[in-house]
Amino acid sequence: MRKKDVSLKPNAIVTPCPQCGNNTDFRVVAERVAVDGCEVYVECCCGFDPTAENTDYRLEDAMGYVDLGNIQQALRCWNEALAHTVVIH
Repeated sequence: MRKKDVSLKPNAIVTPCPQCGNNTDFRVVAERVAVDGCEVYVECCCGFDPTAENTDYRLEDAMGYVDLGNIQQALRCWNEALAHTVVIH
């Protein structure tokens, strides 16, 4: 499993975390799920992961790189997952 902490500039692009309101500090995780594949996703700095219950919103990548391209794609997946998730506090 690879992990990388990322900090973004204040923005209106990334959907804020429904638990803490953060939209700038994340941990990018690349987790091997098969011999030939990884899932790349982001977790909020508070630990919230909107893809935990539905991994369909995770990026699939053969090597599981946490490079700029995959980070951008994983953040898009974060936005999409939150757009389709009901969070109960």
